[in-house]
Amino acid sequence: MSAQPTRRALLLGASALALAGCSRGSEADSASEEQSASQRPYVFANAATAPTLDPTLTDNVETNRVARQVLDGLVAPDSLTGEAVPALAVSWAASDDGRTLDFALRRDVVFHDGEKLTAQSVCRNFERWAAASVRDTATGRHSLFDAIFRRGTPQGSLYDGCEAVDEHTFRLLLTRRFPALVTCLTHPAFGIASSASIDDDTVGTAPVGTGPFRVVRGLDPGAGQLPDDPIELESFPEHWNGTGDIGRLSFVAIVDPRMRYIALETGRVDGYDLVGLSDFAPLARDGVQVLQRDPYALSYLGIHTSSKWLDSLEVRGAVMSAIDRQALVREHYPEGTGVAQDFMPARFNIPDGTSGYPDYNPQDARRALEDAGYDGTPLRFAYPTGASRSWALEPERLYADISEQLVRCGFEIEPVPLPWSTYAQSLRTRSADHDLFLSGLSGGLRDQDFFTAVLFSATTPELDLRSESLHELIEEAAGVPDGEQRQELYSRVGDQVAQHRTALPLAFPITAVAVNQRTASFPLSSTGFEPFREVELTQS
Repeated sequence: MSAQPTRRALLLGASALALAGCSRGSEADSASEEQSASQRPYVFANAATAPTLDPTLTDNVETNRVARQVLDGLVAPDSLTGEAVPALAVSWAASDDGRTLDFALRRDVVFHDGEKLTAQSVCRNFERWAAASVRDTATGRHSLFDAIFRRGTPQGSLYDGCEAVDEHTFRLLLTRRFPALVTCLTHPAFGIASSASIDDDTVGTAPVGTGPFRVVRGLDPGAGQLPDDPIELESFPEHWNGTGDIGRLSFVAIVDPRMRYIALETGRVDGYDLVGLSDFAPLARDGVQVLQRDPYALSYLGIHTSSKWLDSLEVRGAVMSAIDRQALVREHYPEGTGVAQDFMPARFNIPDGTSGYPDYNPQDARRALEDAGYDGTPLRFAYPTGASRSWALEPERLYADISEQLVRCGFEIEPVPLPWSTYAQSLRTRSADHDLFLSGLSGGLRDQDFFTAVLFSATTPELDLRSESLHELIEEAAGVPDGEQRQELYSRVGDQVAQHRTALPLAFPITAVAVNQRTASFPLSSTGFEPFREVELTQS
């Protein structure tokens, strides 16, 4: 399957034909105009800093957003359905037993450093992911490869190797059938880096891929992005699918929602993510484009099940009965956000199960605490500071309201504020230092397995949920193709998660992007990983 010419390429081709008889001076003027267009800048404000530019070992949205521009994947998500469509791979086929997948690569693709894309370079990436991936509670190291390929699970890893069949064909070997794998490869975590970038260990600071943008200014070794430090990219003219309107793309981090609004209003940025609650109305009055994503993120309250008192199912139920999720949604999320009844977004249409989560009932919560003999031991409640997230625009305020609800029902709460830059790592490496925690998940790809695999396919230090039957059920669902049987299995997964009372789903938040008048079209994605090559700018 060959690359289709873009609208821009067609227009340029038509212009070339029309100008064929023009003077050399007209050709020079046209070239000058085209050069000017290719250098057009665009500045986008993220809601947090990127701790690394390597999407392999973080689920950070800001890292993945940059990676989407720089590192092409083998497949890409269809903009409407999220299903896998060709990118670096033009076709793929599975064996009858589903344990072997052959991928045919696009030819004549080059990395930003001039290296050619080959089957060997793709396998080099799989080898890196497999070698780097381990559920390491000592360092907090964790990756999507772990979750998708089931590293650290009782059933063992799905990954069994990668082989180059010829220069443009590689074979992925699995230990068992996994029908959703190709869809999972649409995630930026599986973007392909050049062999030299891997060997030089620059994937985390200035990755070299085949994407429509290349890194001009990345990160310093051993350091994450600073709020005043932009990540700068430039258009890659040799991209296999052509270039877009943006010539130079900068990502800045502005952690305060109000300051992001001011940055757009004053012209410092062209667009920003995660519009604050108080800014929807002013932006509408000013005629600013506010684009709302479908609800595909999840916020939840995590419970460390081996903590004192929380090792009791009844006390965990009391925590859940104490929380008024309807009130939280009204106060902390944009209109259109719904209370989460389980951990699976509504778009998957999973059948309702037989189990659920306790409704808000302060009387039941107080009674359960009294019956359990709770002695007032403070529960240490961790929450992130210094960032807006898709699952909580202002985590500090969300923590304060949940904490107040718990105290009203008889719990004692000890706040554990942690900077967002180290929050996920702290939850994994210092899990004994918290009893409750606020967290969330940004839906990174369109498959049910993403939500169950990341949270529940193996015992994690954050929740410390140990359930062999749950892990086996998730594994069984992953091995079944889409259809009624798979839907029913995920309904049973939801039942088991609810019965364990290990986490309380709070909301499926609406999130929004605001863009200025220079932006004629913005390719909004429910995942937040928008392809900026497809941004269209006005001619003025």
